[in-house]
Amino acid sequence: MKRFKSKLVITVVTLSLAGPSLAATTVYVPVGSANEILIIDGERDQVIGSIGDVTNAHGLAASAKNGLLVAGSMSLAPQNQAIPEGMSEDEHNAHHADGNLQKSQATGNLSNITIIDANSKRVVKRIDVEGISHHSAITPDGRYALATHTTAGNVSIIDLQDKNLLQTLETGPVPNYVLVTSNGKYAYVSNSGNNTISEIAVDQWTVRRSFKTGTTPEHMVFSSDEKILYVINVGDNSVSAISLANGRSIATYPVGQGPHGIDISDDGNRLFVSNKQGNSLTLIDLNTADTHALTLDPAPYHIKRINGTGKLYVSSRAKPMIWVVDQTTLEVIGQISIKGEGHQMSVVQN
Repeated sequence: MKRFKSKLVITVVTLSLAGPSLAATTVYVPVGSANEILIIDGERDQVIGSIGDVTNAHGLAASAKNGLLVAGSMSLAPQNQAIPEGMSEDEHNAHHADGNLQKSQATGNLSNITIIDANSKRVVKRIDVEGISHHSAITPDGRYALATHTTAGNVSIIDLQDKNLLQTLETGPVPNYVLVTSNGKYAYVSNSGNNTISEIAVDQWTVRRSFKTGTTPEHMVFSSDEKILYVINVGDNSVSAISLANGRSIATYPVGQGPHGIDISDDGNRLFVSNKQGNSLTLIDLNTADTHALTLDPAPYHIKRINGTGKLYVSSRAKPMIWVVDQTTLEVIGQISIKGEGHQMSVVQN
């Protein structure tokens, strides 16, 4: 693996929470311990606003179809929540969740999924779910959201039309990441606890098949044609390329120490992997299998391709910042100061 340091060109960013309206390319960044979701202009790489009233948001998905954001909390809620004045107990329970969570309510093992209107920046509804809420995805038509629950071993299915918990679906121990195909037919969940990927049939909300990957699979991304699923194996410091036609691994790529985030280039020819413990960003050339590494210090974390701009956003787990990286040259071309730590970023293009 070749390693090089880039020249750092820093873009000065002014934090403005009362900025302009949404940009043509808007990036939503949940910032965990800061209890907010930041709004970034993805063309100018500037923070233009924020959304409050979220608790320790980690997973985040956005839909351009209905203008909704779905944020999952990595914190368990208090066992007994206060009922707002003027609201009955039945109304309070209906506002938060369906009646199938009584057992978890009794044990205090609940987090919540927050549905937000992106235009008004207001919370539409909070839905109680079993276990902490890790990563999220929304179907392309904007109808359903999925959220993984690592401590509960299942995935929540949220009906975004009715704003209710439709059902929970067991996939495997420690479900981590979730992706949905562009045709909306299938969802894929990485199960870190047994080194498998679950394929979910969206029309029936059933696990259609399961296939093996490397050790401790976490974040994933599709190839451009969605025929291959690239999976980070944290326990192996590698990426598996899995053919979705037969569920078999067709290639394995070594990466740096402690891989975490992954995304693919605009042209579909390169993978990018952040190595949290190795303080580096690995580029994998999918045509030649060659790898290169860019030093990013400290602790590069989540990655998001900013579609059509030639840029990547890479957050740091150790500092409140996002690196802006050129996909082609693998150079740092800017830096965005944020609050907290940037988790699962989501891009909406208007």
